[in-house]
Amino acid sequence: MATENKNVVVKSNRLVEASYRLTLVEQQIILFAICKAREEKILITPSTLITISANEFSAMFGPGSTNVYAQLKVAASTLFDRRVVINDKDEKTGRPRKVMTRWVQDVAYIDGIGQIQVAFARKMIPYITRLEQSFTKYRLEKVGLLSSAHAVRLYEMMIQRLGMSPVPAISITSLKDALDLGNEYDRTDNLKRAVIDVAIKQINKLTDIDVSYEQVKTGRSITHFKFSIALKKTGADAITEKWGPIEVKEKVPRKRRPKQLELPGCITAPIEQNPNNPEVVAARQKAMDAAKKMRSRPAAGQGLE
Repeated sequence: MATENKNVVVKSNRLVEASYRLTLVEQQIILFAICKAREEKILITPSTLITISANEFSAMFGPGSTNVYAQLKVAASTLFDRRVVINDKDEKTGRPRKVMTRWVQDVAYIDGIGQIQVAFARKMIPYITRLEQSFTKYRLEKVGLLSSAHAVRLYEMMIQRLGMSPVPAISITSLKDALDLGNEYDRTDNLKRAVIDVAIKQINKLTDIDVSYEQVKTGRSITHFKFSIALKKTGADAITEKWGPIEVKEKVPRKRRPKQLELPGCITAPIEQNPNNPEVVAARQKAMDAAKKMRSRPAAGQGLE
């Protein structure tokens, strides 16, 4: 399978916007199963069991536990009882509806070889397979290092909105509903400190996007959060953004300086003082030979293309 399609999570936008709450490992099981089914071109039906081994799970998400298989078994067991509420439309009337379903139809464990198996629930299958219209897509490794379940959910919501201009504000009510927080964090400052700020800190540090937000008031009350989302700069783009365009100067060949001929002192003295000195005669001949060789060489900068 092509590398660009490996470990790709694809979800219906309705599922990204749905109301549910999963632990980190439960979310990782769901995401891993979606990726594996796409990568291995598995036809997903209510009876299709997707196998996840402890080894491949650990390779994607890190060890995290001394007994990954035991961790998977516990998460698969609790996942069996998890529900999700999807805001949908009735096909006949076109009116809004809420669909309550479970994530998985069956779970199984294979002891001795460290494997679990999951089968998606019937109502869930269209939201991870029939993606001809609106969907959100990202690579699984982008959330592989996140340790907050809320960070994974918020990352998906931010990726869904990446590129929108302007990015629509999210009401606090809608955000809490999507994260299935119920009556928790009634005070906005508690919601920011315990959920949003923790999630954004991890997203900015460990994923491929940078996220920030500002509060929006309706009257005197904070009612919405407006998020800013951008892909991180990498390589040359990051250098250019930080330091500006880099000017590349063309290298100019250095001119060669002509060698200076050093003559012994007996040559520089007037010849009349020692015309028959053998040393003078030999030195003069050596100097004339050297001068002849220098004249036969091209001048500095000449003869070069």
